[in-house]
Amino acid sequence: MKMTFNINGKKVPPQSLKYKSKEDQLEVMRSWFFENFEDPANSCPYDGREGGYAYIYGGPFYAQEALEMTFGGYIKDSYIEELVGELECECHEWSGNSDNVDDWYDDDLYSAVTSSEEPIVKFEENINIIKSLGRGEYNEEQKKHLLNILYTNVITALETLYVELFIKSLDINQSYILDLIEKGKSEFKWSKETLSLPFKIESIEKLKIELIKSIKENLVSASWHNIEQVLKRYKAAFDIQTRNDWPIKEIEAATLIRNHLVHRGGKDKDGNSVNITEQNLEGLLDNATSLARKLYESLNNALPDEESEF
Repeated sequence: MKMTFNINGKKVPPQSLKYKSKEDQLEVMRSWFFENFEDPANSCPYDGREGGYAYIYGGPFYAQEALEMTFGGYIKDSYIEELVGELECECHEWSGNSDNVDDWYDDDLYSAVTSSEEPIVKFEENINIIKSLGRGEYNEEQKKHLLNILYTNVITALETLYVELFIKSLDINQSYILDLIEKGKSEFKWSKETLSLPFKIESIEKLKIELIKSIKENLVSASWHNIEQVLKRYKAAFDIQTRNDWPIKEIEAATLIRNHLVHRGGKDKDGNSVNITEQNLEGLLDNATSLARKLYESLNNALPDEESEF
């Protein structure tokens, strides 16, 4: 379904927003934001032990990232920055809107992510395909365009690995799910159907199934763009160990470049063109592969040898 926005009773597609007044553009973004996000203080339990909110409706989300992903390329960066400043004065980290708890994810996406058998193998296959495409013969304009696409695809492959590996690891040992719940570190959402289940003996198994599904649904829906947040999530769930030689800063920088390519029409915040070279792509491929392998190895070291259920 194509996204449209309501302005004075008329449906306006994203590409037409630039023709509207600044006030209308700001109001469209503001309305969209509050339809999808809310202050965690309004709906999320506060975990005093962890020193923060338990984001049971997804999150934490950041206004800058959310607005750029939806409106970047359609609305002026200065307008987006203005609204980000306004929103951050109210709240820096946002929860998903609790009113949307029953209509937030795509069934096909959920099935694809949760059925992945070997996430690291799939990642390495994707990386090899990208390398092969990058070595092809193209004219200058084709090469320039292709390098930009391949660069963004590396980040996409890495983020897909994050979520698929995480969910597969929960299946290896479901005791981690119990740990997430008990320690208040989870980011899952409860569906209304789950909350309404009667606590009878015959309902316990169904409750368990629905609980696990709710957790996985929320993980698929969550943002996996921020590597620091991703590693924090892995640390909370599996107590993985990270080291100083992990290329975390390099991946952070590459993700920012990817955002410029995808959401800013290939330009940075200052309006300068972002051009990916073969060396840039090779460097990212090396760093992404290194981070993926280190994450995979650290996770394997943290996981127990035997499966268990709660």
